[in-house]
Amino acid sequence: MKKEGLVIWKDFIKRKKFLKNEINMIIFKSILQNFQIKNTIRIESLRKIIISWKKFNITKQNNICLKTGRMGGVFKKWNYSRHYIKKMGKWNLLNNVKIK
Repeated sequence: MKKEGLVIWKDFIKRKKFLKNEINMIIFKSILQNFQIKNTIRIESLRKIIISWKKFNITKQNNICLKTGRMGGVFKKWNYSRHYIKKMGKWNLLNNVKIK
C-alpha cells in the first residue's frame, strides 16, 4: 500500500470516529442542559464531555488532500492540495478558477 493511501485511510478513520462521537456529544450536552434530571447524571455527562473533547476534537485532525495525501498546502474549500488544484485548473475541471 502506498504511503498516500495509508495517510488518506487514517484520516478517513479519524473523521469517521469524530462523526460517531459527535452524536454522543449532542446527547451529553442535552442531558447537561436538562434540569429535570438528577445532578449525579448531569455531572457524569459533563465528565464524559470533557474526556471525549480531548480525544475527538476536530481541530486535532490535519487537513489532508483527498487525492494525493499531502498535509501541507490544503485548501479547505475543496480539500485538495495546491498541486492538485493547479493540475485541475490546467485541465479546466474547476469552474471560475484560472491558472496562469
